[in-house]
Amino acid sequence: MDSTQYRERAEQLLSRQHPLDLSPAVVEQAAVWAQLATAAAITEATKQKTEAH
Repeated sequence: MDSTQYRERAEQLLSRQHPLDLSPAVVEQAAVWAQLATAAAITEATKQKTEAH
């Protein structure tokens, strides 16, 4: 998966329900997907920078 797909997973979890109905478990899952998206984006940027040189 790439960073966009991880971000989409996080957004899907958070947008499925009304914000006041989100359980702590759903928020925690979305946070994990967001962390994965961040890590993937960093990896992608590093790879692009390395390939540019």
